[in-house]
Amino acid sequence: MKSFPLKYSRVETEDGSYTLFSEAFGEACHSTAGAKSETILHYLKGCAVEEKAQAQTALSILEVGFGLGVGLLTTWEHLHSLPAEVHFLSLEIDRELVLWFLEEHKTHPLLQNIEVREKTVEGKLRNFSFTILIGDARRELPEYVSRRKIIWEAIYQDAFSPRRNPVLWTRQWFELLKMHSSENVILSTYSASSSIRKSLVEAGWKLYPGEKFGPKRTSTRARLTGETDKDILDALARSPVKAITDEELLT
Repeated sequence: MKSFPLKYSRVETEDGSYTLFSEAFGEACHSTAGAKSETILHYLKGCAVEEKAQAQTALSILEVGFGLGVGLLTTWEHLHSLPAEVHFLSLEIDRELVLWFLEEHKTHPLLQNIEVREKTVEGKLRNFSFTILIGDARRELPEYVSRRKIIWEAIYQDAFSPRRNPVLWTRQWFELLKMHSSENVILSTYSASSSIRKSLVEAGWKLYPGEKFGPKRTSTRARLTGETDKDILDALARSPVKAITDEELLT
């Protein structure tokens, strides 16, 4: 890659892929242990999307945090030859970053028939369609889903960290996601912080531990059925931190 969008710098990762460091959020878009490896482990495997695409006729995926488009392209690589009709919805606040992605990957087969509008980019190749929704996710996503019947079976919760971008980790945010999710949904995230786990639990999600990746000892998976892992509940009961809420962020 020869050029990068303003306010970002390139970071090499250990698996040979790269990520970008955002000056606005003060974080890299992926783990430096491996951008593509992290995507496969936490999101494709964490949400069991290949198994779902083989067992179902349709599969709807939400990605919270488009970034460099690794989630979109990697998901397409793994699912485009499977029988399910897949729709991939991704959220991104930075329109410049999305336009940079489209230019850098303009020869990719998935991007040969796209429509670019002010707030959306849409495309489709055979059974795989995608929408990138651009803007403040807390405002744009509720409006978007209010006009469409959307039920997600997989959620890639890949926003910048709760410390840097708490509005996408609040109880109310996870309540919104729950309202538009299948009972068989899996939400997966790299974060294992007590605050976001409490946000998920208070929003009605059932938690279990996810895999270790890079320096992080564990991660988080969430469902709407079953029971929360006992060790997670015990750890949350001992933790003095509170769930992240919209009300807390306004005080």
